[in-house]
Amino acid sequence: MNENNNKPTAEYHVASLVAYAMKGHVSEVQSAINAIEGAEIHATSDEGKIVFTIESDNHKAIGKKMDLLRVHTGLINLSPVYHQVLDESELEITEIH
Repeated sequence: MNENNNKPTAEYHVASLVAYAMKGHVSEVQSAINAIEGAEIHATSDEGKIVFTIESDNHKAIGKKMDLLRVHTGLINLSPVYHQVLDESELEITEIH
């Protein structure tokens, strides 16, 4: 849904991020990430680096979800790595018979 007019959009946004959690707080930060709708953790290092993605239908929603994580007390840093936008209305839909 587009936040400006509350109509569904055909946009698909995915952002990849790296979070750096304090030792002893990695599982708490992972839980916070997992609680975010559209978030998926892909890797976690022994040093506390967590690679994850957030999916949404608009960039503002991704920003709001990042802001929720950014204030976590166990988080040292949150860095966006990549953001891709696809217009799903332009994708060709193929039926398989």
